[in-house]
Amino acid sequence: MDRKIEALDGALLPTKVADEFRPFVRRLLEFKFWYSITKAFIIAFIMTFIFVLDVPVF
Repeated sequence: MDRKIEALDGALLPTKVADEFRPFVRRLLEFKFWYSITKAFIIAFIMTFIFVLDVPVF
């Protein structure tokens, strides 16, 4: 029984009300994600109209 608990390496669910279970820690804010995606889309869309960047693809 103790080997099973040791194998989890502290990944136990909270047993008290004071313990808080946080399975996911956000490293990037949602606004920054959508801002970066929108900016990349707009840049790529504008680059489609530039003749120099029109590379033939086979």
